[in-house]
Amino acid sequence: MSAAPERLEPPPDQDGLRAADHEQLVAHGIGVEEARRQLAFLRDPPSKTKLVRPARIGDGILPLPRGAEAGRLAGAGRSAARAGRLIRFVPASGAASRLFAELRRAQAGGFAATDPVLTRFEKARRHLPFDCGPSELLARYGDAPKALIPFHRYADGEQRTALEEHLVEGAALVGGRGSAAAHFTVAANHQEAFEELLGDRLPVLERRLACRFDVTLSHQSPATDSVAVDADGAPFRMADVPEARLLVRPGGHGALLGNLQSLADRGFELIAVKNIDNVQPEQAQCGAVRCMRILAGMARELARRSERPTRICGVVPAVGTAGGGPFWVQETDGEVRLQIVETSQLDLGDGEQAAILARSTHFNPVFLVCAALAPGGGAYRLEDYVDRDASFVVHKSHGGRELTALERPGLWNGSMAGWETRFVELPGDVYTPVKSVFDLAGAEHQCAEGELR
Repeated sequence: MSAAPERLEPPPDQDGLRAADHEQLVAHGIGVEEARRQLAFLRDPPSKTKLVRPARIGDGILPLPRGAEAGRLAGAGRSAARAGRLIRFVPASGAASRLFAELRRAQAGGFAATDPVLTRFEKARRHLPFDCGPSELLARYGDAPKALIPFHRYADGEQRTALEEHLVEGAALVGGRGSAAAHFTVAANHQEAFEELLGDRLPVLERRLACRFDVTLSHQSPATDSVAVDADGAPFRMADVPEARLLVRPGGHGALLGNLQSLADRGFELIAVKNIDNVQPEQAQCGAVRCMRILAGMARELARRSERPTRICGVVPAVGTAGGGPFWVQETDGEVRLQIVETSQLDLGDGEQAAILARSTHFNPVFLVCAALAPGGGAYRLEDYVDRDASFVVHKSHGGRELTALERPGLWNGSMAGWETRFVELPGDVYTPVKSVFDLAGAEHQCAEGELR
């Protein structure tokens, strides 16, 4: 009796995708047509963002309101928070790998006594919020997300994580008794740790601050992941053989647009967005709280006369800071609009564009208030306002092989390109980012002596 003929898989299609790839993509939540769109984008990316000029005070950047006007707007923002119409949105899934990069290098060298990083650590140690040396510090927190790492140590010995400080600031935004809503995006493998910390610390903070917290967590959807291509423009696979599975990568922070949409769908009128690593000790939060209230009041007023999602973006003076900033940009339809632009969106080999970038005066600290509800009350469909050509093309490697990958338009870059936008200058002291563990030894992260309120 002869054996049944071997079943042969059809050859790859014009995009290099096999039947098994289709099954993998669908199981992952990525439509096959979406994967084709991504592959086409990677093989033939659109032209880079075209800057017209930097936004400046009086030309795209508004001064922060003062006096009676500031008081009126801050009151409106506080009222929205107290009424449960405002929620704090904090992307918090990022690991702390960069935070401890210098210590990791010292560890790889065996923590040699002559290592300058160890010398620096010992000098900074009394100003850091930790109660251990570098080896134990890496063992405790080296693989943790930034949100769960102590940022501040108070006079009574209390250590507070970045997550807790965001909650304290959220309570101050409400001001007095009420309920403060906060939403953190987390990696699925860290959710249990987030829940344990919240279960332990929320009751303590609620009693101390006389405020209730409504805290929710969400993950970045796998459906927002993206494919990559190899040096020949073929779909990149987990191994260098035709039958290997496709490599599928996270789509960058622009993938969180759906998480933002879910908050609008829940009926939140205002969504205040800050990065997890930009938060001050409790006694230094007053400035950030007042600024956020003012921006919330401005966002509320702008949204009521707009026919699209709106955002009020705080910007700070750029003092040697690398990253995104406010610019006037020429869109593909010929219109010139205000946008937040990252350097990775630009052709820095173009002398004119590089010169415009060099003239910029302000930086995007990710301190904004979004209004995603239409005047009638329903939520806008935020996907309708994304500039897909603003996706990021990044060059990485996997298993020693070079790849080109796609990241979705940044959450506050191309994902909000079609939003009504206003920039407002904020004082620089509302921006105290923690990019390295040594930043936590800076004066801006020291807690004053005395009792906590």
